[in-house]
Amino acid sequence: MGMVLQPQLISMILQLFKDQYGDTLVSKLLWIFRRIVFLLRSWFFDIQYYSISLEELQEALEKWKEYVLDNIQYLPEIFDCDDFALWFKTWLQGYIQQEKDTPFNGVGVVLGAVLKDGQLLGGHAWNLVLVDVSGTTCILFVEPQLGELLSPTLRSSDGYEYVLQAVII
Repeated sequence: MGMVLQPQLISMILQLFKDQYGDTLVSKLLWIFRRIVFLLRSWFFDIQYYSISLEELQEALEKWKEYVLDNIQYLPEIFDCDDFALWFKTWLQGYIQQEKDTPFNGVGVVLGAVLKDGQLLGGHAWNLVLVDVSGTTCILFVEPQLGELLSPTLRSSDGYEYVLQAVII
């Protein structure tokens, strides 16, 4: 199990932002503005964050799909994306602590937007997990409604694109 400090985690997340505005003065100002807004919206509760191995996360996702997703139902406005993300955060922490007998707090809720075919569909919530891959701690994103890892470009297997705007961890 690895560990990162809060400033390291913030730096890791800020590096994930796409610089999609170009090289003009306006684009540089937008680059700064987007990061400031992220920092104002986000909340980091702990000083140290612990990670799990990729294998542990994959094992947990299989259990999540088998024992949790098969028994819950999406209900608009009642049990939707934010509820899935909050439940997955709590469930994963408990699962790792119980099954691996190790403390774990490296899972958070990501707030942002979701797009399909370039069209904004609205706000969305999903999860980030600190994972050790080949000796390096990195951030992976999970879509808890599907029980799957998002691609490195923040896309799901069903073609949705995710835009990170804030983190609560």
